[in-house]
Amino acid sequence: MRKYILFLLLIIFALQNTQAQDSLNCKVDKAYIASLGKDIKPFIISPAKWSRNQWIATGSVLGTAAILYSQDRQIAEFWQRNQSDGIDKANEYFFDPFGKMYYTLPLMGGFYVYGAFAENNKAKRVAMDFVQASLYSGVVVTLIKHIGHRHRPYQTDPLNPYLWDGPITSDWNRTSFPSGHTIMAFTFAAVVGTHYKETIWVPIVVYSLATLEGVSRMYSNKHWSTDVLIGGALGYAIGTFVVNRNHCKLKTIPIISSNFSGLSFSYPL
Repeated sequence: MRKYILFLLLIIFALQNTQAQDSLNCKVDKAYIASLGKDIKPFIISPAKWSRNQWIATGSVLGTAAILYSQDRQIAEFWQRNQSDGIDKANEYFFDPFGKMYYTLPLMGGFYVYGAFAENNKAKRVAMDFVQASLYSGVVVTLIKHIGHRHRPYQTDPLNPYLWDGPITSDWNRTSFPSGHTIMAFTFAAVVGTHYKETIWVPIVVYSLATLEGVSRMYSNKHWSTDVLIGGALGYAIGTFVVNRNHCKLKTIPIISSNFSGLSFSYPL
């Protein structure tokens, strides 16, 4: 847990050099709760509004996944051949926890508390966006897992990445595809990295940690490489979608009259 406290302190240090962009307080209130549901439809239909570059990126990910799918067994064998006590400990105590919600949620809670006390709206927005993005990621990954019911590497002997039970199965423990830890790690990285993209080291750190989380899932024989790739891509897409929706939407309207001039701020629901 100490490493996550240190990470929070590093982000807070970055916050000190970042001016909050909003003049209106961002709160966890009825408007925020309502926005969680209102954005479901835009989230579902968002591919219909993708740009040409987004479709190219999606095609590139799917093409890479197709190549990796043919090499999943060989990649799994590589990681199992390269085990060591030192990497085992690093994986257990540093890499793997990054994708677990009982670490990242308290960390985001720290963001919100800091933002509330320091009157830093950006910190609160990070926490609020992460909560929403993680909810979406959790639903998406659960649905896909139980549609495919792919066998995990350790559930096959010999290794066989082509075992899928499909949606109708009596064994619901076959949930390899996609990687839940990786989607959550990249959701976290996308939210934090997008909000603090102007502080170059923040995206580097969070995306590096998310990538190491994906590697750790393969190293521990829990996931195939395609599970990790698709999980990471989904986490990134969902995290950036939520941030770009910008739930603490502020409209700034200049007011000029004979006896008063200033700015009006509105928060659309």
